[in-house]
Order: sequence, then structure tokens, then C-alpha cells
Amino acid sequence: MKTLLLLLLSSGLCLSISAQPPASHLYVFNVQKVGDTLFQFSAPKFLSAFNLKGYNNHPFFFSNNELYISSQSPKESQPELYSLNLSTGVRSRVTETPDGEYSPRPVGDGQNFSAVRMEFTQGDTLQRLWQFPINRSSKGQPVFTDIDNVGYYLWLSTRELLLFLVGKPSQLARVDVGSSRKEVIAVNPGRCIRRITGLGAYFVQKSSSFSQPWKIMKWDQRAVGRIQVSEVVNTLNGSEDFALMSDGSLIMGNGPILYRFRPGVDRTWKKMADFSYYNIQKITRIEVSPDNGKIVFVGQTN
Repeated sequence: MKTLLLLLLSSGLCLSISAQPPASHLYVFNVQKVGDTLFQFSAPKFLSAFNLKGYNNHPFFFSNNELYISSQSPKESQPELYSLNLSTGVRSRVTETPDGEYSPRPVGDGQNFSAVRMEFTQGDTLQRLWQFPINRSSKGQPVFTDIDNVGYYLWLSTRELLLFLVGKPSQLARVDVGSSRKEVIAVNPGRCIRRITGLGAYFVQKSSSFSQPWKIMKWDQRAVGRIQVSEVVNTLNGSEDFALMSDGSLIMGNGPILYRFRPGVDRTWKKMADFSYYNIQKITRIEVSPDNGKIVFVGQTN
């Protein structure tokens, strides 16, 4: 099923299984670096006009112009995955199941993608990672049959992942496909995990005290026989979603403002852009296209 997606944006302008998640919206901008610390944002597009009162979240670029999202209308009981073509404005439904799907990601083999599926079985709720063929030739299968508390995840390779495992406390663990052995990297992590190609990953370490700041940490996967984690920078107050640009810089939202931090260069976060002009009050769930030419985020409005 395909429908046209309204793309024009006028200027100025863990979930309960029994409740409709709060309304949320997606915005995409072209981004261009015009100086060492100066960026230009243009061509704004409002991506969730098809579901104005519903849930629109978990965006991820599968290519420079194809975006997968998790979306749920007020009439639906659970979120489904959709593909948005940013060039043509066409929206295609990817899943249609009684369960809820979140966090779509390409596996990295060019043939499959994955998502967290919230399954409701005999009164229990399972959060398992599933894998599906991109050509939709089958209904997919679980990546792990014995791990059912996956909140978020990151593919390090087609055989190795970092998993955010929901619990009391939650854990960040490295797991190999085909093995149930878990190597715990951190306890009480944030939901956002970013791959540093060939080196490891960034993640947020939350503190147990309100007086202590959260921190972005770097895990070095090259360390042999030990877990090597180091501090990078404090997160912005109350924020845990960040993205990684091709130049190695980190970007994070705080309220309507987007900030940038260059590890090894900056001492503090630097203001990148203010999106309050578009009535955006809070930026979360940031993603950058592979060519760094587009940025998409979830924006909460009044």
C-alpha cells in the first residue's frame, strides 16, 4: 500500500501496552557544512502529516533518501514500520502484525533489516530482536530466541551486536549471533548507542544520583581480554539522544536547540542551530543520512 506523503512544512510552524503512545512528529532538514563550526539547515520537511495525532518515532536512514520509521495511528493498537522515500514523497508499509515493531535498522549485509518486536504471549510481554528480508519475501525470524528483553541495539557487524537489555538495572552487553553468551559493558546505560567504525561505540552512561551528570562514554572493542570504557563528555542536561557525523563530531538536542561536540577538540558543547522557529520545543531521536546531507529528528511541539 502506497500513499503520497505531504512533505511541505509551513514556516512558523518504554510504552504501555494498553495505552496509545503520545503524539510525536518527524522533521527532516538538508544540512551543509559552510565553515569549520558553521552549518546551514534548509529545505525543511514535515514527515508525519499522514498521522498528525499519532505516534511517529524511531527514524533511521537506510539510504540517503530512504527513511524507515515506527508509526501508530490512534486507531491502531501497536506501531508498525513504514518506509518513507524522501525524494518522491511515497510512504510504504513494511510490517502489518498484531505485535509492535520499533527501532528498524539495516543488518549490514544488504539483504536484511532488523527491528525490536514487542510480542504479547500468554499474558507476558517479550521484547525480541527480529530480522526480516528487505525484499519482504518472508515474515522474518528472531535473531535470538532466548533473549527477550531487548530495548535497543547496535549492529557492530553482521554477526556481532551491542544490546540494551531491559532490567533492574538495565545493561549494555556485547552478544554474538548464534551465541547466548553476554559480555556486560555497562550497567544503567542510556538508550542511544552509536558505532565508531572499527573502533567500538559511544553510549550514554546514566548516573544513579540526580546530582551527578550523565556522560557519553566510549567503548573500545579493540581491547583484548578486558573491557575498556572511557569518558568523552557530559550529556546536555536531561538529554540522552545523540548522533555521530562523518567528521567524528557528536550532535545532541536540548530543548529546540541542536548542539555539536568534537571529541579531542572541544571542551564543551557548541550551539549548532535553533529550531524554535518551527515551533519545536524538544529535539529527540536524531539521525544523520549516510552522506551527512540530511538530518531527521523527532520534534515535540506545543
